[in-house]
Amino acid sequence: MKKYWDYRIVKKDWKNGLISYDIYEVYYENDKPDSWIWGKNVLSGDSKEHLEERLISINKAFEKPVLEVVGDDEKLIEERE
Repeated sequence: MKKYWDYRIVKKDWKNGLISYDIYEVYYENDKPDSWIWGKNVLSGDSKEHLEERLISINKAFEKPVLEVVGDDEKLIEERE
């Protein structure tokens, strides 16, 4: 039995006119999605295209220095490499 985790886009209709698209960790058994970690979404948006736009923006974060929180959450400074 093959078991593993992967990331997938999950669409949810909240029945109040709101539909969300989220990237979740999804658990597979025998290559079929079986469950997911609800409440621990990796990324969220209002459409598949919005998720893609957000992911592109997030990938750009790797091109910049890491920000470090200093003090009691008073400010952010760029971490020195």
